[in-house]
Amino acid sequence: MNIKKIIGFVCLSVCLSWMQANAQALQKEKNGYRLLVDGKPFVMLSGELHNSTSSSLEYMAPVWQKLKAMHLNSVIASISWEQFEPQEGVFDYSIIDGIIRQAEENEMKVAIIWFASWKNGDSSYAPLWVKQDTKRFFRAKNPEGNPIRIVSPLCEAAKKADAKAFAALMKRIKEQDKKQTIILMQAENEVGIFYDFDYCEASQKQFRQLVPPTLLSYLKANESHLSSEIKSCWIENGRKTKGTWTDVFGDNAKAKEFFMTWQYATYIQEVVAQGKAQYDIPVYVNAWLEQYRDGQPDYPRGGPIAKVMDIYKAAAPAIDWVSPDIYLPTFREICAEYHRTDNPLFIPESTREGGRAFYALAEHDALCFAPFGIEDGYNDPEFIAAYSVLNELLPTIIQYRGSGKMHAFFKQAKEDHAVIEFDNYKIIAYYEGENAPNYGLIIQTDDDEFIISGIGARLHFFSKNNKLRADIATVWEGKYENNAWKTTRWLNGDETGAHNFVRLWGREGSVKMPGVYRIKLYTF
Repeated sequence: MNIKKIIGFVCLSVCLSWMQANAQALQKEKNGYRLLVDGKPFVMLSGELHNSTSSSLEYMAPVWQKLKAMHLNSVIASISWEQFEPQEGVFDYSIIDGIIRQAEENEMKVAIIWFASWKNGDSSYAPLWVKQDTKRFFRAKNPEGNPIRIVSPLCEAAKKADAKAFAALMKRIKEQDKKQTIILMQAENEVGIFYDFDYCEASQKQFRQLVPPTLLSYLKANESHLSSEIKSCWIENGRKTKGTWTDVFGDNAKAKEFFMTWQYATYIQEVVAQGKAQYDIPVYVNAWLEQYRDGQPDYPRGGPIAKVMDIYKAAAPAIDWVSPDIYLPTFREICAEYHRTDNPLFIPESTREGGRAFYALAEHDALCFAPFGIEDGYNDPEFIAAYSVLNELLPTIIQYRGSGKMHAFFKQAKEDHAVIEFDNYKIIAYYEGENAPNYGLIIQTDDDEFIISGIGARLHFFSKNNKLRADIATVWEGKYENNAWKTTRWLNGDETGAHNFVRLWGREGSVKMPGVYRIKLYTF
């Protein structure tokens, strides 16, 4: 074999090894991120199962067909530490092996949630041997100094035990998942403490110590785009590059929350790093969002809410992104907070609304939209209709991610219209119907051509050149079959107001199913 063939063979081998190692990966691009699955760009049209659905393979078996009937290409399921390691050092692989097997049989990709030290701010999924040994696995304490139900994030023994179990899970997945059905992982779930602070002895002692240099270096390097809360506290206290938590951020509740965030983030960093050492696939964390009731905080402090996301970025580089669980009505605003240049939007939990899915995928290039309790959606024809249309549009959505040529509109509260802007056109979507779903997406495929899908809106088109008027040339109603366009009707007359607008009626014979249209404009 000559030297050129040898070099070619080596290069090919290296390339194939890289592709295999990165078949499931998060890839940073110029205009955002993309998730690679089987080495190809992938957007998760997904849903998260109820907490206990995947705890039994027998219970889970009939759910797969429901998921496929709802047009999902993936699902988010949980594995609990208490089931996986019922006795210390003794691992039960039956559930994870069974999920892999069932997912393969149903050709469904899966993300796994690791319910371990914390779930929704509690430690209910920790094994009994952890819960019973309160000396080794010590608890957080309330302001009165009494231990509470949750494992303290300052407990090194718990961190090591959690990390060891997660590493064993990741190792097992790598060994058993030959078709790579498990595409990513979520570490813990909605972590945090429902007090301003963990008042255990270790926490109080650590709070009096110096702020870790890693965090201070991050603040200095990223000052221009820090969250307003962290930035203002830091600046108001003199931009210190050394000092205790109260020196650097002030003697206040915010300093305590920043401290708790660092403790949770560094704990999860160790868990994720140990897991990735066994199997390097993407791992994310999720947040119970910041909210208030009667003026008081009603969320677990220490989780990756938007205002402390920078602390997670500094403390936990092994975590690929942080995600919001969006049940609040301010959906669009929350999407904008989590869609950052250093953080892709990935929504692992949400209310079940087709408009939310359209908006997240088209306006914010979301890697995933997943309503919680997805199996309940089997009896929701409106949701199924929205996912059906998104499923047929998915190749086009993937094609235009990050291009700036894809936008969306989604009605919130009592809004009556939305304005969507492209380089050369402005589009106004007027919402129609008081209680109807009102949403859609618009993709500019050429200078004067658009793909539009949605329902409950009337679209008017305007040139951004003040000397020109925009008008509709043609409107085709149709659908995509195997990524190829098929026209069902050519619209004009009453259906388009003599080409004055495009009304998103929905498809003929379908209840609240978004229509799909190809539009050509002209100016004069």
